[in-house]
Amino acid sequence: MPKKIPMIEKREWLKDFDEGIPAAEIAKKKEKALKVIKRGIDEARAERDGAAARAEIVKNALIKHQNQLMGIIERLMEAAEIPPADLELRREKSGALAPIPLPASKIVYTSDNGLVVELSDENTALWGLLKEHLTRDRIWSTIKNWKDALVNHIQARTGLELGIKMLIERETGFKFPDEKTPKSKGDHINPFAVQLFYTVQIRKALGISDETNPQNRVFVGDDGYVRNGERGSELAYCPGKQQECREALIRAFNKIPDLPETKKVIVTDSELKNVSNKLKRMLEDIRLMGLIPGRCRICSRISL
Repeated sequence: MPKKIPMIEKREWLKDFDEGIPAAEIAKKKEKALKVIKRGIDEARAERDGAAARAEIVKNALIKHQNQLMGIIERLMEAAEIPPADLELRREKSGALAPIPLPASKIVYTSDNGLVVELSDENTALWGLLKEHLTRDRIWSTIKNWKDALVNHIQARTGLELGIKMLIERETGFKFPDEKTPKSKGDHINPFAVQLFYTVQIRKALGISDETNPQNRVFVGDDGYVRNGERGSELAYCPGKQQECREALIRAFNKIPDLPETKKVIVTDSELKNVSNKLKRMLEDIRLMGLIPGRCRICSRISL
């Protein structure tokens, strides 16, 4: 049986051949049959091409893996934006806050933990892989701090909404309609009054210019209604007391900036902006690197 030629020797033949030495000359130099040299060169070339192909496959797989992880970073950047001033806060029939959809996340009420922030990627396999890559990174504590700050700010907004409602009731002496006292019966304040005053105050609290002044927008109607604009939405129904109700609504509006709930919105907004900016800077650093540092189990399997 002929002696098996080691692959390392065949690689040397291929190297010589690639450098321009003819196969016949290599055969003469190595004292081998020409067909043996040619076959050895072919085998070495096949091995090299196969290794290059595998390396390309591994490279492409790692690039795809990195792109998937970088997608989470991009979505976290979206989530870290401050909620808009016109963010709708709705309540379920139970009285609990309805889910609040936000970019790449949502805020939901749970019976165990109250309001919580759920990121769109958080329960995916990719999220777990990102955690493996960034095991000891400070980004995780910053994400937690951001979530806490966001919940505190949303709670402050809901608190302001309730505070405005109570203030209007206190100043006007009227109640808002409910299932027991529908707005078709008796004097009442329309919930739109809270929505209008809340929207204006939130914009001001968040530093957004708003020149709305109820002094110029609240009108008394001959039909018993007080409206936002002469033919606008109803703010209250109080036949014979429209002028007093109008004055009380304006008085309530002017007192909103001094409510403790308003101050809490301003404070929590500042806290949220600070931690959001910190989180975005950390995410931007990863963006600038162009890759997610570290390794995960998928990286290990791809690189086998």
